[in-house]
This record gives sequence, C-alpha cells and structure tokens, in this order.
Amino acid sequence: MKANTKVFFVSLGCDKNKVDSYKILKKYIDKYGIIVCVDVHDADIAIINTCAFIRDAKSESEKYIRDFLELKKKNIIKKVLVLGCLVKEYEILGKKIDGVDFALSFDKYFEELNGMDDRVFDILSFSSPLKISDGCDKNCSYCIIPRLRGRYKSNKLENILNEAKYLAKNGVKEISLVGQDILNYGIDLYKEKKIVTLLNSLNEISGIEWIRLLYCYPEEIDDDLIKAIKDNKKVLHYIDMPLQHINNDILKHMHRPTTKEKIIEKITKLREEISDIVIRTTFIVGFPNETDDNFNELLDFVKRIKFDKVGVFKYSREKLSKSYDFENQIDENVKEKRYKELIDVQKNIVIENNNKYIGKVYKSIVEGFDIKKKMYVVRPYFNARDIDDKVYVETVKNLISGTFINVKIEKVLGYDLVGYEDK
Repeated sequence: MKANTKVFFVSLGCDKNKVDSYKILKKYIDKYGIIVCVDVHDADIAIINTCAFIRDAKSESEKYIRDFLELKKKNIIKKVLVLGCLVKEYEILGKKIDGVDFALSFDKYFEELNGMDDRVFDILSFSSPLKISDGCDKNCSYCIIPRLRGRYKSNKLENILNEAKYLAKNGVKEISLVGQDILNYGIDLYKEKKIVTLLNSLNEISGIEWIRLLYCYPEEIDDDLIKAIKDNKKVLHYIDMPLQHINNDILKHMHRPTTKEKIIEKITKLREEISDIVIRTTFIVGFPNETDDNFNELLDFVKRIKFDKVGVFKYSREKLSKSYDFENQIDENVKEKRYKELIDVQKNIVIENNNKYIGKVYKSIVEGFDIKKKMYVVRPYFNARDIDDKVYVETVKNLISGTFINVKIEKVLGYDLVGYEDK
C-alpha cells in the first residue's frame, strides 16, 4: 500500500469487530500514511471487516463485497480487501471469495493487533467499546464464534488500563466492556478470573464516568461480581445477560451449562442485591426440537420476569455449528410466528416497565439532536448505546453531545421516554 492511498473502510457486526477495525486503520495510517475517505467513490481501495455470525450477517457482508467488486469493474476503485470472520468461514468450508485482491481472516492478524498499544487511531465519540477478550471456550451448539475467532484470549490487564486512560484523556466518558465472554476475563492469562480486579482498577481512572458490562453469561455471575457492581460507583447497574432459552431440554440441546432453576436464582439474587439493576437478555426461537410447549414456557417466563430489555432472534442454521445436523429443524413460518409473538409480549412489558421511570430524575449523557422530533436524545444508565431505546428531552437550550445532564422523565412514548432537563 502506497503513501497517501485513499481508503474506504466498512466495519460490520459486533463492537469487537469495531475495535479491531480502529486498530487496523491505525496500523495503516502509521505505516503507510493512508487517507480515510467518507465516500467509497473517492477511494482507491475498499476494505471490509466482515461478520459471519448468522445468515443475515453473512448476507450483508457478501452484498458489500459484490457492490465493491462492481465498483472495481467500473474502475471507480482499484482494489477490494476483505478481512474478518467471513474469510475464516470460507477457509474452513474450502470456498474462495472470487474477485477480491486480498483476504485475511481474524486469526491471522489477532496477535499483531493485540501487540499494538491498544489505542484507536482517533477518538470518534464520548462513548467507546473496550475489548477485553476475544474468542470463546464455550460449546454452545448454535454458535460458530469459537470456530471463527478461536479459543478464549484475554487482553493483558495493563494494556486494557492503558487504553482506558488514553480514551479518558481524549474525552471518552463511557466505556463498554466487550468480549464474547467477559466474566471469564483473565482465566487464560492469569489462571483465575480477573474481571473484579479489572472493574476495581477501571473505577479509579479519572475521566471515565460510566462503565457498562455487555455479554455476561448467567453461569459466570457470582457474589464477587455483584459486590463489584455495587461497590464501584462508576460501574452501571446494567447487565447484558444472554439466556437464549429457559426450557431445560432446549438449554441442554443448546449445550448451555445452566438450567432454568439456576437462571431464576441468578436473576433473583441480582434484583435483591441491586434494587435498580437493569437486565437485558436475548432469546432464540425456533431452535431444533423446540415444541409449542417449550415456546409457551419461554413466553410465560418472559411475562413473569418482566425483563427491562429483550432481543429476539430466529434460529439461524449455520453449517459450522453443531446444531446444523440436529433433527427436527423448525419450519421458517413457525419461527416467524414465534418471533412475532415474543416480540409482542415484550413490547407490552417495556411500555409497562417504562411507567416506573415517570417522575424520577436520572443522570444522562447527551447523544445528539433528533431533527424530525426536534428534541435532544439522551441516555440514562438504563439504556446502552445503539441497542436500546431512546429518551428524548424537550428544551430550548443548546445541549452539547457527550456532556451529562439531569433529566426528569415525564411521559412514555411507546418504547421510548420523554423528559426535560432538571435543575
């Protein structure tokens, strides 16, 4: 790659990919002096960091590749580079991505990226993901992440803390800890879990005001973690705890190392110890062998527990997953019906839950201005960036993105909330 080469970069999929993309760009900027373009038509090279987690993610990645190859045919761009998980899947399946100039899977650049100083090429926001690990040692039958990203790998504690300090010095106020299994942080490097040590250390960094926990498996939540959430004032009372299902037979088929009874025990303990804890979760409907009774058990569970946030996915049959060859695959029409039914149930729960916020004041970070609604968008602790609902603020003042204000919630707007700045 020559100096001053103009590059258009697309990062697809999860926040872990986003962090990798930042580091790749930093490497290219430092080594080659590339120029990053905001429009692909201005670029010499298009680079795609792909996702292949489920069928829809692969389709999106493949569409970008086709679109960029078409631009290459028309001599609008000169080269197409493809990175990441889709490349690895193609390697495993013995397939090629025809027409691209360069393809590199994640495992080929993991060590190099993690040998860097872990600082992104630029500060893009007041809120940033902070990747503490990659890969996974779990054996979930529906998931292909271990095959694409490899065994569980923790980033060194000192590197994570250095990156957090760098982010704080450059205006980042909120960090979200990301990884496929963040609560097992340190188990490979230090032979014991170090997530509590990490939280305690991050809590002491000046400038960081919020620390958010994303993707915490229920079986890894213990008393030490709950205490760390309670004791560290910067650690938000918010936890993303993917459950995937609640029926014990389905959990067993999924190779999830937990049970309905243990899940209920963890949720009960969290709510008893941290009264304002917000729990976000995800469920898969239409997993092989899921009967109507299994699904109804899930529906009843969601109605009873009343989660604050729920994401629902239709089971995606992936060739590299263990469940690909399971018997009793569910018809797509049945998946869609169950998906809609669970979404409808959760929508009513969200609207009901939202009423508990009315009249209360919450510290909130200003995200920006919604031109259509003519209101500012803010985020209290109970909303994670990009994945949760919105809180709108009615004000005649000019609010600055990335600053904190106190917001009093006054009404429910469907999934969203509306409030005003409280002095």
